[in-house]
Amino acid sequence: MKDSWKNFDTIKVAAVQLDAYAEDRAEKMVEYINRAGGEGVDLIAFPEFILGAFYKDTNDVIEAVAQAADKNSVYVVAGGMDEYEEGAFQTLEKDAFANTALLFGRDGKIVGKYDKNHRATGDNPHCWPHKETDVEWRMKAGDGYPVFDLDFGRIGIMTCYDGYFAEGTEIMSLKGAELVVWINGRAGPIEPYIVQADTFRHYVAMVTTNFHTGSGLMVCTWPDEILAHSKETGDQYVSSEIDMKTLRWRRANSRTHHQRRPEIYQEIVGKHEPWLMYEGESELTEIQKTF
Repeated sequence: MKDSWKNFDTIKVAAVQLDAYAEDRAEKMVEYINRAGGEGVDLIAFPEFILGAFYKDTNDVIEAVAQAADKNSVYVVAGGMDEYEEGAFQTLEKDAFANTALLFGRDGKIVGKYDKNHRATGDNPHCWPHKETDVEWRMKAGDGYPVFDLDFGRIGIMTCYDGYFAEGTEIMSLKGAELVVWINGRAGPIEPYIVQADTFRHYVAMVTTNFHTGSGLMVCTWPDEILAHSKETGDQYVSSEIDMKTLRWRRANSRTHHQRRPEIYQEIVGKHEPWLMYEGESELTEIQKTF
């Protein structure tokens, strides 16, 4: 453990719910970062997409956020579309952009990037199969779960649909992440049962964000304690302290992690023939569609 982490028995985190496409989103983000700075927040998280499209890690929104992070000495996590070729997102050029979360340091510099691993595609009710015109089918998907060492501890990031895959939080926790930041951009609520299951199984704390049309801002810690929760739509802000000293004590004494048996988990990474039995069963009846 880094020596600096021992100086943080507690940390304070905040989450913001905003309209990611509003013309004044940069100004609102700065207002919330200023608020967080005034409250002594260590890390503030914003929704998916809110930075807009950017090329070579910059645009007007990113510059405003960077200056506010530096002014307030606060880490910031926010999502946008990272273009590998200028204008690629606008034209939906295949594999030329990614759905990326940027991690700003306390000095406003970008100290980490995470590319969304799982594409959200298709129409309801299944959101599958994909269409070739689906934005996220056109994007380049991520290829793993990096973790990032901050002055208060190690964190991981996941984006929206990533949170439906249990493996993500597990991998980040095994790589030492104590806090997972789950940014979202959807119309519905973030599910507390997913957040609580992840914190319980993987001995992490979690902070979640969403669009203003949705809800579910949360700060949660082990075992399943929701410290802050907004269930309302619209612009929202929540913050809470997380007891890192206790979380680390619990991680050090985790019966589950001490008794892991990786040698018997290999089937998780394979493809499984029994699931082929469901082929041809994908169409819902009219009665099933009502549930």
